[in-house]
Parts: sequence; structure tokens; C-alpha cells
Amino acid sequence: MSLIGEMRNRVAIQALGGSTDAGGGTTTSHSTAVTVWAKVENLSGGEGIFGDQLRGTSSYRFTIRYYSSLTEKYRLSFNSKTFNITQIRNIDEGRNKFQEILATEGVAT
Repeated sequence: MSLIGEMRNRVAIQALGGSTDAGGGTTTSHSTAVTVWAKVENLSGGEGIFGDQLRGTSSYRFTIRYYSSLTEKYRLSFNSKTFNITQIRNIDEGRNKFQEILATEGVAT
């Protein structure tokens, strides 16, 4: 299975980091761990209620080359949008060539 030709989009994989200020408070932020080529597919969309407000959500599938450090704790950034990772699947288990990532846009981070 060769998906390389279909990976036409640049996607940033972002890790959550934090720091402590002088007053003892903490600040969290995301920083780009790596930028990869990906095949991006919009699977579905819908609406949900978050904080008494109607909010649109979309489900996406990203296919990338295998990245061993990737977990659901990361998030994705694509076209100025952020996506929470819900599932990571190793395509062709054992060969570690590609990963399929299911992610959701429009949810709280």
C-alpha cells in the first residue's frame, strides 16, 4: 500500500507544555513537535452544545507516515484549525509505515 502520493497537506503535530510563573501559577500552551505530510479527509460534521452555546464539530481522518511518539495527548493543526486526536491506528500493524489518526475539530481543548 503506497499512500505517499496522496499526502499533499502539511499538518503540525503539537504537544502540550506548561510553565510556572513567579507567583506559583501555571500556564499551558501547545508547541509544534513536528510537521508532517498527510492525507486529510473530512468524514462528517454535526452540531453540539458546549457551555450553553451551539457549536459545530467535524470529524477528520489524517493519514501520515509512522511517528513513534504520537499519542492521543497531542493535537493536530491544519489550515489554522486545531483538532483533538480521538484515535490512532497503525496501518499494517508490525511494519510501522503509516498511521491513521481520527480527530475532531470544534471541541474544547
